[in-house]
Amino acid sequence: MFTLRYPATIVVLLACLQVLSATYFLDIPSFYAIDSFIFLLSGLGIAVVVINISSRSVEVKHLVNTQLLLKIVIVALLLPVSYELARHIMDATPLDYHDADMLPIMRTMGQRFWSGQWHEVYQPIPEIWNGIKPIYLPALWLPFSLSIIFHFDIRWITVCGIWLSMLLCLLPKWKLKWTSILLVLALITLLAWLHTDDDNSVIELSEEGVVFFYYALLITAIFLHHPWLLGVSIGLCLLSRYSFIGWIPFAILFFLIRKEYRFLIKTGLTALTVVLVLVLPFGVNPLLDHLHIHSEYISHATRVWHDNPEFYYEDLGMAKFFGPDHVQLLHYILEAGTFVLPLVFLFCLRKRISTHPNILLAGLQLSLTFFYNFLDVTYLYLYYTPVVVSLVIASWTLYRGQGQVSA
Repeated sequence: MFTLRYPATIVVLLACLQVLSATYFLDIPSFYAIDSFIFLLSGLGIAVVVINISSRSVEVKHLVNTQLLLKIVIVALLLPVSYELARHIMDATPLDYHDADMLPIMRTMGQRFWSGQWHEVYQPIPEIWNGIKPIYLPALWLPFSLSIIFHFDIRWITVCGIWLSMLLCLLPKWKLKWTSILLVLALITLLAWLHTDDDNSVIELSEEGVVFFYYALLITAIFLHHPWLLGVSIGLCLLSRYSFIGWIPFAILFFLIRKEYRFLIKTGLTALTVVLVLVLPFGVNPLLDHLHIHSEYISHATRVWHDNPEFYYEDLGMAKFFGPDHVQLLHYILEAGTFVLPLVFLFCLRKRISTHPNILLAGLQLSLTFFYNFLDVTYLYLYYTPVVVSLVIASWTLYRGQGQVSA
């Protein structure tokens, strides 16, 4: 079959399709419903096809080469362009919590942190919505606190996260073929959209650049099969956007079935250390709060349907097909599917786990694809994390060789 002979090529094509569906396809009038299914199916397609990618091992020392240095030089040449475009976005839109309160909240949390008020970090903020209670986990807001001590616009952290993610996409070495050229064009397309589109709000209002980097690091760690790096990236993802949470039971069972006990223990202990180091200074209550706020997501989604229904109809995600009368049903599907779907996937492929290590990666791609496509509130800036993940996967599949399949 074509899908088995050329899996790397298909992954690249699907990643490019997902980039287009999250960028310029959104400008096509009356195409939103079809585009949402393109986004969903391209992500699912990568999860299915990546199982057949070669499992050739990767040595870190081989990643430093002339091609990587050339890529870094090209990135350095693009950074001044990125700076000017990002600065224009920031100058045109001063931060105001009335537009989006995420970064203003994190800025206040950072101010409290660097003032030594660690026990006050998660206390209500009187000047934002008359006392909003911060809920952001430490790995998400701590990087933004650097803007407090170095006195720069907090949104430059988002820009740095975007470019660090791009560097991880460029880390593998590719052969000069049309597929690698296509992948580079997809990266440029995404960068251009994030820097020039007026509606995605990634640089303008969001913290998602940091999330891009964490999840790109997670994919890199899986390909490198490095337990310490995998543990660090799991800890960082868990304490930022934990959209991959349903993959964790999947991953534990995967390593147990493969009898990779030492790898699992090293990864687990590293992840636990990261979590403890970042959580304990502020107490465990912020982490526990996330176990009890699902009802708030439902009420928030209901408000958005009432106040800004265009976030649903003109963006990605399946929520638009449920409508305002089935918000609770959508949330239950999201919660159940996040944990059940990866386990069903693992059960169906249990006989192939010993010979197909990329099932671990496929499970993560499936988990993220489902989670983001069935979100309660479909803010567009959230959807670029799975896009970045797909691009990193596509980059590594090219490194492992087109036309190869696992035994």
